[in-house]
Amino acid sequence: MAIIVIAAALITVSCKKETVKLAGTKWEASVSIVDGFHGEYLMTFVSDSTGMMDESVMEGDEVDAETLPFTYTFDGKEHGTLKIETVGDTVHFLYSKSSGKPTITIQLSDEEMQEMGFSSLVFHQQ
Repeated sequence: MAIIVIAAALITVSCKKETVKLAGTKWEASVSIVDGFHGEYLMTFVSDSTGMMDESVMEGDEVDAETLPFTYTFDGKEHGTLKIETVGDTVHFLYSKSSGKPTITIQLSDEEMQEMGFSSLVFHQQ
């Protein structure tokens, strides 16, 4: 009977996902579209609830670069939300380590972005 209880406890512990901390990490993503649009993004999680997103977008000959502060929540496993302070947009993100390397995927809801041919940004940890 004791062996069954110990085995059940070990199975429960081994099935739990490890808690992930994003504070102090940097992530990068890039997007290129045939129509001459190219975007580079660097996301830095400064603390357990704040961060900065450096965005550099080239469209034709025009370059637009800015740094966007954000706040975020993260469940320590997979799901989080990110709120870009200057625009007030809130987006959802998904953390995954299924491919061996950690990624964060942000689903975009902006219709203009989707019309340009992409609906998500996939960030890779630096």
